[in-house]
Amino acid sequence: CGETCLFIPCIFSVVGCSCSSKVCYRNFLDMN
Repeated sequence: CGETCLFIPCIFSVVGCSCSSKVCYRNFLDMN
């Protein structure tokens, strides 16, 4: 993760990343 999602969706959304504040972050809620 860590790529921008200002103009395009998160590239690594398939591995649990989501857009937050224009930057892709790993979704820790799905890692429990």
